Amino acid sequence: MQMSDTSKPAYLVVCGTFLGGTLDPEYAKRATAPAEKAQLKEIAGGAISQQVKVLEGELPPGSTFFGVDQFPSMAALEEFYFSDAYQSAITFRKDSVEMNFLIAVDGISDAEHEAQKQAALAAAKK
Repeated sequence: MQMSDTSKPAYLVVCGTFLGGTLDPEYAKRATAPAEKAQLKEIAGGAISQQVKVLEGELPPGSTFFGVDQFPSMAALEEFYFSDAYQSAITFRKDSVEMNFLIAVDGISDAEHEAQKQAALAAAKK
C-alpha cells in the first residue's frame, strides 16, 4: 500500500514505556537534525493517566507514554524515520525507553475532508 500524497499530513503515533533512568543526551543530539529537516511537529501526548486517557480498549501492559507527531507528508515521515541519522539515534534510547508501537498514519487532505463533508450532507438530505 503506497501512502505518498504530499498534499496531506501524516502522523507518527507512538506508545512506549519508560524503563527508568534518564534518556542518553546523545539520542536528542542525533535525532534533532533529522526531526527538524522533516518538519516534525509534536501535537499531542504525555504520560498515561495524566495527559493521556484510554477511553476504550487498552494499551500494551506497562505503557507509560503516548504521543502523536505530525509531518507535512508520509514521504517526510518515512524519510525521517528511515534516515541513517535517526536510525543511529535509536540505539541511544534503548536503555531508557521501550517502544511498544510506532504507527505511521496518513492524514486527510482539505479536499478529502470537504468531499466527506459534502457526502454526509447529501446523505442526510435523503
